[in-house]
Amino acid sequence: MGASNSKNEPVYVYASQVPIGFTAQLKDKLVSEATTTPNPPAEEGAVAKSRDLADKVDEGVAKELARILEKNQLEELKAKERQVSTSDLLREIRDVSHQIAANPTTKSPTYERALHARDRVAACLKDNAGRTLNCWKEVCEFKSLVATLEIEFVATHR
Repeated sequence: MGASNSKNEPVYVYASQVPIGFTAQLKDKLVSEATTTPNPPAEEGAVAKSRDLADKVDEGVAKELARILEKNQLEELKAKERQVSTSDLLREIRDVSHQIAANPTTKSPTYERALHARDRVAACLKDNAGRTLNCWKEVCEFKSLVATLEIEFVATHR
């Protein structure tokens, strides 16, 4: 943090007042090294390494494609299973709705009493605006009738 070594600073080249002279031997050696080709065995090694790397990449790509293909096939199978189960479910729903339509239900007397109790609660709340606690008797009666209706419903649908 804050070290000057971590910053990318521009490189400055200062021109010297003194001319720099190179010997002919140094110039010849630098030119000959620059123009010579690298060793052929080193080049063959680099080519072999790049081929190996390409083969590894191709192998990895082939494995990944195989994995993706397998995953897609599995998802397609699951989708087909879901479609089958969905059609089965829809058929069952139709069957149950036909059974319900075939058996007309008669309203129990408790149901009628619960409707009247609900109306009494609504009327009480309208009459006692701002004083909802005055309707506790009506609310208790309605709650007990609803509980009785639930018990009757469970008993008839077993």
